[in-house]
Amino acid sequence: MIRLLPQRVQLATLYRQINGVAPDLRTPQLLSERILHRIFFDRDPQLHTFCDKIAAKQWIAGRIGPDRTPRTLAVADSLAALRAQSLPDRWMLKASHGSGWYQLVESTAETLNTTVIEHTQKWLCTDYADSFQEWGYRNLPRRLLAEELLSCAGRQCTEISAFCFRGQVRGIRVYRPGYARSILLAGQQDRPRTKECFLTEAFQPLPIVRPQHDHCPELGTADPHLLEPFLELARELSSTTPFLRVDGYISEGGVLVGELTPYPGAGIWLRMPRPWDAWFGAFWD
Repeated sequence: MIRLLPQRVQLATLYRQINGVAPDLRTPQLLSERILHRIFFDRDPQLHTFCDKIAAKQWIAGRIGPDRTPRTLAVADSLAALRAQSLPDRWMLKASHGSGWYQLVESTAETLNTTVIEHTQKWLCTDYADSFQEWGYRNLPRRLLAEELLSCAGRQCTEISAFCFRGQVRGIRVYRPGYARSILLAGQQDRPRTKECFLTEAFQPLPIVRPQHDHCPELGTADPHLLEPFLELARELSSTTPFLRVDGYISEGGVLVGELTPYPGAGIWLRMPRPWDAWFGAFWD
């Protein structure tokens, strides 16, 4: 029935179903409300750059120099054309024009699982903006990229998100994603949950517990000497916009910027405890 409603009403209704209250879009105060407000009203052309993974890498290189993002191994407009290029045994397959569209490829020589192929074809046939009306994704070029697979001491990297407001970091999320081999081959009920914790910009723990992930305070003991260089990069990259989540990795090669995220969870699935949703929202000018 929701799909019969106007698009703006659809998203507001979905927000209420997920969060238990309707969003205030006239005078948004919560971070989640402000993200939803940005979806509806903000038409800053810079949002297109942030949402296009290939354009974002070029923009990042122009702001903070080359070699600050995971290495792009190949770009193509089809899976067959991508795999025809010289690739290592293990790499990350991503769609440049969407969020959450990625797949760990274990061996280029192997025939890819039919589920992966089907999902990849769907990516290339889809304008991601149709999902939640996130304008920054609208009409982006639809491309696939092969990206180097990062690791740290032979294990999955710890990842970082800096919540930035006009070049100021107001909160840090340190986490290990729940994917082990693939986000596509395991059913939702079988996937391990992401482990996360939140810190202040001074690396003090924040008591933020979200229902969709496991709170893991020990992740907050990450070496500040590793985190601070990333925060410096995040401050520079976010200085031109009211809000940007800068996502990155602690890898064997140091800290790298992975993606720029202007619409975390489309606001709807951010699911911060309400006092902390308001706390973050107060920094958005």
